[in-house]
Amino acid sequence: MKRNYLTYGFIMLSNMLFFNELMAQDQLKLFTKTVESAVSYNKSFQNAVLENKKVALDREEVQGKLLPKVSLNALYGYVNSGMDLDLPTQQLPITAINLFEGSTKANISTQLFATGVTATQVIFSGLQITNGQKALEQKYNAQKLMTEASYDQLAQEIVTSFDQLMLLKEVNLLINDSEKRLNKEHLKVIKAIENGVAIPYDRDKIKLAMLELESKRAEVQSNRELLYYKLEELTGLPMDELQAISYSLQEIVLDDSATQMNRKELQALEASQKAYEFVLKKEKGAQLPMLFAFGNASYLNAFNSNATIKDVPQLGDLKLKSNHLQLAPAFAVGVGMKWNIFEGKSHKAAVEKAKLDLQINDNKLADTKEKLSLLQRKTKSDYDLAMKKVSVNQQQMIIAKNNLNLASRQFEEGLQDVTERLEAENEYYKQSLSYYNQILSQRTAATEVLKANGNLYQTIVR
Repeated sequence: MKRNYLTYGFIMLSNMLFFNELMAQDQLKLFTKTVESAVSYNKSFQNAVLENKKVALDREEVQGKLLPKVSLNALYGYVNSGMDLDLPTQQLPITAINLFEGSTKANISTQLFATGVTATQVIFSGLQITNGQKALEQKYNAQKLMTEASYDQLAQEIVTSFDQLMLLKEVNLLINDSEKRLNKEHLKVIKAIENGVAIPYDRDKIKLAMLELESKRAEVQSNRELLYYKLEELTGLPMDELQAISYSLQEIVLDDSATQMNRKELQALEASQKAYEFVLKKEKGAQLPMLFAFGNASYLNAFNSNATIKDVPQLGDLKLKSNHLQLAPAFAVGVGMKWNIFEGKSHKAAVEKAKLDLQINDNKLADTKEKLSLLQRKTKSDYDLAMKKVSVNQQQMIIAKNNLNLASRQFEEGLQDVTERLEAENEYYKQSLSYYNQILSQRTAATEVLKANGNLYQTIVR
């Protein structure tokens, strides 16, 4: 039976430890709404999204270059022109009249109206349009990922602010407990003074310690208000909703998934690398000819036309007039080509620049991987050290608590003076505060591990 009780107790203890770890890990879920609200409320993120929409519009603009372009043109005008024509003289064989002898002068005037519809479409662009579109698509992804990379920093700032609030709550509890004990001791000392077994010095020492507690309480209240104002500004949530969030400080125990690298910066640089590759292909494609198809339908009307041919032999000035001259409809279809055979060094320079951009981004990617790998190891080491320190601080707090209980009994029995009693009280307060500060440090170290691997925001909101 005794063995069954021990087994049962061991199972219960194991379940409690597992439950506490699970609860500590699930504490991050408390911040889901506040973090999501902060991300949507943040003006910098809003501007980043708007800037990225401009890239999306650029991509659509490039894609539109493959579609037909249709234009409608119309013009009206009055034309008046003088003309001087000198043709070789020709003699008629029978009449012996000379034609085109000398120069012929004329004057022409007309009103002109023309309109037409023209359509053009690129058939082959040397793949410049296709590669340009793909480059902008990867640029869009890179900018989106870089914006999301900042979510982790904002999430950590919110978690740390709430943790500081919970630390202040624990500090306030410590102050209240110390105040209760000191009030009790204060009453005992006052009674002892009345009975002549204590002196006013002891009473004043305790009163001074109580005033110090009041000062600490005021400092806690001031810090609490500042933290709530900060959270209100970060999240855009009302104060009462923020104040409704409350939890106990305990370690955040991470599992193996926390150390899996998922940094958005790396993904953004990889997307940028693809973008630069497409830019290089686009610049190389500029050497190829561009083919396009075109079609045109037009209408032309020259009306109220007058022409005067001066000094016509045997006729004098010859005046001609027409009501209108119409060309309608006039159709034209065909295929055209544009090939820039030589452009100086502009094309070569553009290709070289694209290669340099590609190499620069590749170096950034390699450097970022090395730095993130080092940061990954450092944050994991800090997390392991913080876990060990929590255990040490907890033992120190327990010892200080036992010493405080012992000092309280000895002071009550007259075996200690008030100074020793207050030293024990201060030591317990100090060790308790150190313990909760270390819990806060451990939680910060845990969020640093998640942030270093790009998993903090996802862990909170998923």
